[in-house]
Amino acid sequence: MYGISSLYGGLVKKILFVLTLSLLFVLLFTHPAVIASGCSLGLTLWYTAVLPSLLPFLIFSNLLMRTGIFHYLNRLYAPVLCRIFHISEAGCYAVLLGFLCGFPMGAKVIADLVREDHICATEGAYLLGFCNNVSPAFFLNYVCLLKLRYSEIPWRLVLFFYLLPVCYAIITRPFYHFEISSTGSTKKQAPTHRLNFPMLDACIMDGFSTITRLGGYIMLFTILAQFLKLLPLSSYALAFFSALLEISCGIDQLAALQGLNSLSKTACICMCAAFGGLCILAQTKSVLEGTSLRITPWLVGRLSLVLLLALLFQAPAVVAAVLPGCY
Repeated sequence: MYGISSLYGGLVKKILFVLTLSLLFVLLFTHPAVIASGCSLGLTLWYTAVLPSLLPFLIFSNLLMRTGIFHYLNRLYAPVLCRIFHISEAGCYAVLLGFLCGFPMGAKVIADLVREDHICATEGAYLLGFCNNVSPAFFLNYVCLLKLRYSEIPWRLVLFFYLLPVCYAIITRPFYHFEISSTGSTKKQAPTHRLNFPMLDACIMDGFSTITRLGGYIMLFTILAQFLKLLPLSSYALAFFSALLEISCGIDQLAALQGLNSLSKTACICMCAAFGGLCILAQTKSVLEGTSLRITPWLVGRLSLVLLLALLFQAPAVVAAVLPGCY
């Protein structure tokens, strides 16, 4: 009975996959202007924002991990982060880059640490739940100043937004069981390797391979977001589905909504930024390939943060502390 249901489920998936590809194939020829517009927007976003801000970090992070030098950098911040999250020193490197560099850099670093045997898969799964966040630069400039139109940086909102993943990490830590040795590691520390040109070439090619894949996903989901505009959707439905697909398009649509007060608009945009959209999910899944890590911890973490934001923005005391003047 189980075999029949499994076979039936697999057949349904194949049929849906074929139908989806057929629909996309038809749309490719019937709406070339929409395809071109989505490609242009996606490639512009990738070339002007993602490529210059993420590629240097990808290459530099690869060098630090392959040479083992990141262990020396960990000594600067690991004593604090180890106490907060109860993780290894190597895991602290993922926390640092995951909070500073933005999607999907945190997941990429975690995958590399697991792949290079610096941390165990259980610790990697725990880190995935809170380390892969939108970058502070994007949140400050694009979200707060450009779309929410603050005249100056709302530091209380920024602190609130980035403290939530920290709280989530502390709450969920008891559900992940991995031991930290007396040296502060879940794995034996790898020796330091000498930098050479073959290693440098490999790091550069890995960085370009990752950034190219990310560009492909951004372009694909931007095209899908453009097709949404052809559907008979209300402005609210269009904003919701855009936010579900791609973070930049979603925030842009949410910011343009008429009839929402500043509190509701801020809450919706922060929830969109916390989740990241299906495009970020696809990017994260992509960088996890080749490891035993699954996308589930990341997805549970994102959805939990969205739910926490939705609940906390309903509390007058929280809003009064984060956004003075709304109540």
